[in-house]
Amino acid sequence: MRRSIQLLTLHFATVVAQEGSFLGASRRLRIHHSALSRRIKDLELRLGVTLFERHPGGVRVTAAGDCFLTNIRRILKDLDDALQGLESAGHGDGQPLSIGSDRPPCHCSAVVACLGKDPNLPAFVAFLRKHHPEL
Repeated sequence: MRRSIQLLTLHFATVVAQEGSFLGASRRLRIHHSALSRRIKDLELRLGVTLFERHPGGVRVTAAGDCFLTNIRRILKDLDDALQGLESAGHGDGQPLSIGSDRPPCHCSAVVACLGKDPNLPAFVAFLRKHHPEL
């Protein structure tokens, strides 16, 4: 069975872990907390593992979640470094980049603006803006 998971959802999960709550993460990401909670619940269902223990004060990362999110943070950093390396070397054919999807890239300026507020993704946002000036 193929498990299709959006890169943005993985980023959202790392922010939830950093903030320790859906409310704090939703404020940082500028999305509604219930939408974020549903998105993370869907991720957990797709993975077949609980990433976060919910409690009245927020969330705690489970042992499985800690292992998974450690790897995801590394992967996101590697992706960021790879994109930065391409830009620094002046390579690339100027064509839109689509990661993890066979659909056309998203042209949603709100998503790019949201990502731009996260200090962990500046190179990725710069890459998107370069190849999609309309954003």
